[in-house]
Amino acid sequence: MRRTDNGTEPTAAPAGRSPEDGLLPELSLYERLIGNGTAAADARGRPVDHVTARRLAIWLAARPQAPVFAQGLVRFAQTGAISPALKTQLRIHARTGNYPDHWQAARLLHYCAGRGTDVRPIGENFGAACDQIDRADLMLSDLHDRARHGRALPEQAWPEIEGPRPVALAGRNPDSQTVTLVLDATTASIAIFAIAAHADEREAHLREVERFGQSLPEGSYGQRNRQAIAARETRVAARLRAVEHAYRMAIEREDVFRPPESNRACRSPEYAADREIELG
Repeated sequence: MRRTDNGTEPTAAPAGRSPEDGLLPELSLYERLIGNGTAAADARGRPVDHVTARRLAIWLAARPQAPVFAQGLVRFAQTGAISPALKTQLRIHARTGNYPDHWQAARLLHYCAGRGTDVRPIGENFGAACDQIDRADLMLSDLHDRARHGRALPEQAWPEIEGPRPVALAGRNPDSQTVTLVLDATTASIAIFAIAAHADEREAHLREVERFGQSLPEGSYGQRNRQAIAARETRVAARLRAVEHAYRMAIEREDVFRPPESNRACRSPEYAADREIELG
């Protein structure tokens, strides 16, 4: 197998951008996000989370890699699936100190070891969902940088006597027709409560319309009209519930990925890489 084949291969190109829904940040910005994610993982004594692992895979795939390694990285960035070939290549890069991406490979291998036997795809929309998280995290990072360097936006009067000003930022991607919102935890909780309440109202209206429609003559204009209204209410309620579900998944993200206690005690990614090789 050729190991000097590099980024000119078409398999390596997609992961540099991971074009799930349009252009993504530069790799230097990914490095900043990776640094934040690995620091948080070290503070907890655990492997990096799914999102940081995907950022590591994107960073690795953007560098010259063997085709089999690039393919495994691209598949993981798109779906979260861990192939045997990917784990093998990560072991090679993590074990051999003369690879320039030794540290990143060791961190990603540590994550793979934490997944254990669960190497299946995380979800159909894993890549697109992570893209949105990347953009939101970068917006927050930019906000923190502005405040740290005295370039924060002018303060606006906040009508409440107690409590901090809300954080509410929005970004629109015209290519993918998506909007990313960044809210502080309190504002997000209030917004989701309102969204869930509105979904309840829509679903209640849907049930009323369906009940009334069943009492109308079969095939009549009134029944068809109620069916159209019910279909519209179903679509709106489904979108509202999707937002609520995404929020619940985000705040519970740390609870979803809990590696065994033996992995928590292993703080060094290099040590974890060696242990993974021995077990393999």
